[in-house]
Amino acid sequence: MRNRNLLILMVVVATAAFMAGCNSSKNGAPAAVGPAPVGPTLASVNGDKLTAPELDSLSPEGFQITRDNLPKILDKWVSNTLMYEEAQRRGIEKEPQVQAHLKRLERDYLVNELLDRLTSSIKVGQDQLMQYFNQHKDEFSYEVKITRIVMGDSMQAVQTAAEIKAGADFLKLAKERSQDALLEAGQESRYFARNVGDPRMGGDPGVAEAIFALSPGQVSDVVPSQEGYQIIKLIDKKKVKADVTFAEVKPDVEAILSYRRSQAMVDSVLTALRAKAKIELKPDVYFEPAGK
Repeated sequence: MRNRNLLILMVVVATAAFMAGCNSSKNGAPAAVGPAPVGPTLASVNGDKLTAPELDSLSPEGFQITRDNLPKILDKWVSNTLMYEEAQRRGIEKEPQVQAHLKRLERDYLVNELLDRLTSSIKVGQDQLMQYFNQHKDEFSYEVKITRIVMGDSMQAVQTAAEIKAGADFLKLAKERSQDALLEAGQESRYFARNVGDPRMGGDPGVAEAIFALSPGQVSDVVPSQEGYQIIKLIDKKKVKADVTFAEVKPDVEAILSYRRSQAMVDSVLTALRAKAKIELKPDVYFEPAGK
């Protein structure tokens, strides 16, 4: 997933800076953080070195370093290092708000690393791929247009869905209640294809399946998603391909099923961790007067 890989790279860089900041020397220059990966030095700034193994470890998966792009990459590293040292000189990393953000970046990176390790061995068999394709083949021949209501509260979403089924006006409720950042106030989408749910591009297969199971004019039940709880109305569906082959959509199907298995594995791990953890939730404390 391109967006996620970019996020991970930014987190890697920020976390590396954080770790260096916590181990800086007395004169303010970054000090080594544990044993540096052994390898040839590609660039250095005031004693801070970038080795070939370090560069490889910071590069997004699939990114190719070439003779053409390496000079520009090194120049950007030099600029980043100079600005990092200047930030340290000014003591920015000691500010409480900055420290809180750096701690969050470190936590997020470790979570992403754990998720990658938990799911890296997941494979989907050919039989499962073919079964999914046969069940959903027709969907890949169509494009659809929708409108939707997105809400942050599950109970309010369920109540809204019930009102719509009882005859309430979808557009009116969308204008009044939807928190959708993309399709505001009941706005209709453009036509889009089935692979909009491709998790490699940040999509949600569950939402895509709910959409393509609808007939024009039909409204879905509440669909949980990363954006919130969605109630989706299908405006139109048009066929754009006479037929679609398994080879055409195999990467899409494989990504969807791998995503599903990954989610199931993560859910299983979380369930086990929650069972062993001591968890306390006190949301009301947030709204209490300070010092109470």
